[in-house]
Amino acid sequence: MLEVGQVLSLKIKYNNEGLISNVKHPYLIVDIYKDGIDLVEIGQLDKIKGKEYKAYFKSNKIVPKDNETVIDEDSYIQLDNKFVIEYFDNLELFRRQTDKLSKDKLTEVIAAYNKYHNENIIDDNKCVFMTKEEILKWNC
Repeated sequence: MLEVGQVLSLKIKYNNEGLISNVKHPYLIVDIYKDGIDLVEIGQLDKIKGKEYKAYFKSNKIVPKDNETVIDEDSYIQLDNKFVIEYFDNLELFRRQTDKLSKDKLTEVIAAYNKYHNENIIDDNKCVFMTKEEILKWNC
């Protein structure tokens, strides 16, 4: 069973133009909706190293490595996207591990994510939904 705060490793569509990642990226689970069609909302994590200038954009939230087990190095989560994927049996196979981001950092990240989404318009091209079939096609 997936939980908010866990990290999935996936290839997904970057936008609604159909550009698909060539490599798997880590995605933090920021919400899970269980109401009819089950959905998982995820935020893309990127490493800071080599992208220091991007990490401090208003549209990103820094997530330090410290003692975290779900991230490999200091990272940031992109706040200016909305990625939603269909929750399906075996989606757990794409989970990096069962650990979650520490409670305090998770609370900060989700608060920043929600604040950004409430105070800014997310471009329609960056509000991406992916089906089970798409996830399996690009990741198996």
